[in-house]
Amino acid sequence: MAFAQTGPEARTRDTVLSGTGALNASGSGTVELEMTGTIRMAADGDVLILDHAGDARVSIVAAGEDSEGFHDRTGDPTYQLDDFQGLIRVRGRSFVEVEGFSAFRARGSGHTHLAGEGVWKTRNNSGFWSDHGDTLSLED
Repeated sequence: MAFAQTGPEARTRDTVLSGTGALNASGSGTVELEMTGTIRMAADGDVLILDHAGDARVSIVAAGEDSEGFHDRTGDPTYQLDDFQGLIRVRGRSFVEVEGFSAFRARGSGHTHLAGEGVWKTRNNSGFWSDHGDTLSLED
């Protein structure tokens, strides 16, 4: 099921994607993910991670480090990574925001807002980011 907000006043488009699978996206701009599930991301920019439920498992590895050596940062309610280049894994109920380039795979339920230039894809749908932003809601 998918729907889009339309009309001259519409600044963002809202699309609901239901079913199993994952959301894959990459591009430059602003990404906001608020969801319960798993996020795997490569990021180049400013990153903010908020652990809403106190259950998030957060692992981070900076560019140039061995990807086998993810640093487990579980236990902090907030992670602020300025000018970060590297990989991030988040599992649990969390909010992740990136300003800059990101490529990610999100699996679970929640929503994401993508603004800038990029592409997104699920098993049955795909689209492009817009300057005003697109909000995608994921339902298991």
